[in-house]
Amino acid sequence: IGQAFPYTPIANPHWMFPEWSFSIREEEVAKNVAAARAEGADIVVLLSHNGFDVDRALAARVPGIDIILAGHTHDALPEPVIVGQTLVIASGSHGKFLTRLDLDVQDGKLKSYRHRLIPVFSDVITPDADMT
Repeated sequence: IGQAFPYTPIANPHWMFPEWSFSIREEEVAKNVAAARAEGADIVVLLSHNGFDVDRALAARVPGIDIILAGHTHDALPEPVIVGQTLVIASGSHGKFLTRLDLDVQDGKLKSYRHRLIPVFSDVITPDADMT
């Protein structure tokens, strides 16, 4: 499930997406979570570009989200923040970190996890000539 930054129309020209509207749609997220569960999803992951505070609020108010991959505020958290039953994970910005998340899912439930925030040392990685 995805949730876009609610200020997209302020930060970008409206002509780029004239048919779209943006806001924090808590009810729609809840409906999508319920639909995913009804279709047999063992876990539900929300990819979000709302900002960390909004993601924490969504985790508290929308039941059934197992993991929120948080973006926008550029936070790099060494450990997930747990809100109720939801892991909120933030991996920083601009490719400075990667997150490895190993999940143990049994009987449709997240039983345990291992999390690792991995720094990316761009000064020791040879650039890909086709990409630069």
